[in-house]
Amino acid sequence: MIQINLTEGAGGGFLYPKTNAKVLGKQRHDDFHVSGYGISMKAGINITFLKHFYVQGELKGGYINMSDIRTTYDPVDRASQEFFFFQRIIEFGGIFKI
Repeated sequence: MIQINLTEGAGGGFLYPKTNAKVLGKQRHDDFHVSGYGISMKAGINITFLKHFYVQGELKGGYINMSDIRTTYDPVDRASQEFFFFQRIIEFGGIFKI
């Protein structure tokens, strides 16, 4: 028996990195700091066979915006970056009761 399922999802959240950078010899600001946000969406197909095994393929894409990256303890020293990403995921697995 084969079962086919569609999967989808959306996500978002804040980015809380610890920056490990030394700029122009100044003391680095490597404390955790909310520096931006990210959002993503994904869709895929799951094929389950023999009730316990599956193969799943997903496509996921999203956007990251980090507009407030602290680099040193001086409040004017900041960095920013933003980018889009896309990834393909292929999973093989099993479903077993514990």
